[in-house]
Amino acid sequence: MRDISRPFATDDNLERHIRCQEALQFAFLDLIAAAVAVGWNEREAIVAVLDLADNHMLALAANDGMSALLDALKKAPRRSSP
Repeated sequence: MRDISRPFATDDNLERHIRCQEALQFAFLDLIAAAVAVGWNEREAIVAVLDLADNHMLALAANDGMSALLDALKKAPRRSSP
């Protein structure tokens, strides 16, 4: 698998997502080629990567939601026991 270049755009740069795609493009193509080389067809390999990415994004969102909930609970006033 090819090396992935480091980001050179700042976090607030409007083209950062495009630069990330460019950095990942050849590694992605290598991954798909490796899957095809062992018998998967290109479309099913791409769909698998899309599903993996979607599942990972859902997990990140769930973790963010849980972190926000925990932060809110930590800031909430505690009730005293009766």
